[in-house]
Amino acid sequence: MKKRVFAYAGLLFITCSFLLSCNNDDDETQIPTTAVTTSKQYKDITSANKEINSIVENVFNTETNIGNKSFSNVKTPECATITSEVTDEKKTVTIDFGDNCELPNGEVISGRIQMSFSLKLDTESKIEITYSLDKIVYKDITVSGTATTIFSFNSDTGNTKFTTNSDFAFAWKDGLSATSKTNFETESFPGNSNPDTPPNLIFYSLTTGSSLTQFSNGDRFAVEITTPLRDESSCQYTVSGVMVTTENSAVITLNYGDGECDNIATQTDADGNETTIEL
Repeated sequence: MKKRVFAYAGLLFITCSFLLSCNNDDDETQIPTTAVTTSKQYKDITSANKEINSIVENVFNTETNIGNKSFSNVKTPECATITSEVTDEKKTVTIDFGDNCELPNGEVISGRIQMSFSLKLDTESKIEITYSLDKIVYKDITVSGTATTIFSFNSDTGNTKFTTNSDFAFAWKDGLSATSKTNFETESFPGNSNPDTPPNLIFYSLTTGSSLTQFSNGDRFAVEITTPLRDESSCQYTVSGVMVTTENSAVITLNYGDGECDNIATQTDADGNETTIEL
């Protein structure tokens, strides 16, 4: 049901402060009860997180020729320059967007992403990818921060897993700012739920995790995937899973269904009112 998002991308990234309703008595920060006023800016943050993390994953897949490319729906734009260097068994890669490089979603980005990772591989491979944002500007929003992704690959089963923790800061020209911390894991499986289709033709992935975004004006957005989001390479929509979003004190639950490939989801508010929506 919902167009595929992968958080690594891009989507969608656990300590107590990351949970939806976690409340520490020693924390003097109060969750606002008023309606949020930064919905548009929050959408820009989720879009930036998705694009940046997905591009990093795509470049990693290309540079190593491993990983699952079936779900990489965000491609590295042609206007980006990729340079790499291998030293002491570690590879460093720079993604340079220059000025006003247009992304596949039509938005523009400037600046550089600098990433590094080890090249050691075995049957149960685990590679730590670290990357930082250097003078990144997305849609006139200045983005800074760092992220770490753990990539694991099982050569026997073909399963791949990306676990990403990111800590980004966003600043607008009007003085508004925000922090966005994410912790998401996406595991991809080469397999097939339809026995009549040749093996390895249909891939699927399961995404879990949470995120917390806090604005300088007090607005707070939190996301928790309570049932893993399932995506299949044969469908452009997320086919199942449940995601709970908190906007200040208002809680919204989005259920993507029972596995059918469609663009229909069920949205439930805090009072239990259900609405069928098209995504």
